[in-house]
Amino acid sequence: MRRNSYDKIFEDDELIVVSKASGVYSIEPRHKTDDPILYEELKKITPELFTVHRLDKDTSGLIIYAKTAESHKNLSEQFHENKIEKTYYAFVDGNLDLEGGVYLIDIPILVTPGRYQVQISDRGKPSQTKIRIVESYKNYTLIEAKLITGRTHQIRAHMQYLGYPLIVDKLYGHKKELYLSEIKRKYRHKGDSPERPLIKRQTLHSRTLTFYHPVTNKKISLEAPLPKDLKALRNQLRKNR
Repeated sequence: MRRNSYDKIFEDDELIVVSKASGVYSIEPRHKTDDPILYEELKKITPELFTVHRLDKDTSGLIIYAKTAESHKNLSEQFHENKIEKTYYAFVDGNLDLEGGVYLIDIPILVTPGRYQVQISDRGKPSQTKIRIVESYKNYTLIEAKLITGRTHQIRAHMQYLGYPLIVDKLYGHKKELYLSEIKRKYRHKGDSPERPLIKRQTLHSRTLTFYHPVTNKKISLEAPLPKDLKALRNQLRKNR
């Protein structure tokens, strides 16, 4: 198990919140894998553990697990009733221009059983994402996306539909990886080996999480800073605006 599978953000007798690294599964996938599984790692230190929600393998950031059946029920109900606030940072392809700086995407998403990729369809469930621009770069934009609903791949599908997919997204975007030579003018690669990607995972990070404690009902707001790979991406985009 690699060292940086997660960073603990909050823990008490009822729940644990961690910032998951990219490349780590939230729960055991249907297929066999040698990749790390966060649920299994946490069970080593917290034997009683319940899944409340999930993050895609290649999405980093905040995720919550319950430590009792009662707290699991409470937190699951908060998610179902949209009482839990989640915001993400997403690096998207293209120069997004929002009048007023904020935009509500209200487009239904259809999840088909047995099919991994979701579809934009009038037959889908209501899906809402509020987005705002955080920073603009040359050919790219960093946005904050707040989930109003919580559909599978919601941010990724919504941004693809708008024409601004994640910079790197194997399923909904144009690229499987991004190279510094695509950002930096007059880039010259040194050495004989091929250029290595600047980033090769989907450029999405679960940044903030606000919920009500299942026992005390106290409002808890947590934040996970950008991991190293997304910080490096942001720094290069800033340098080469």
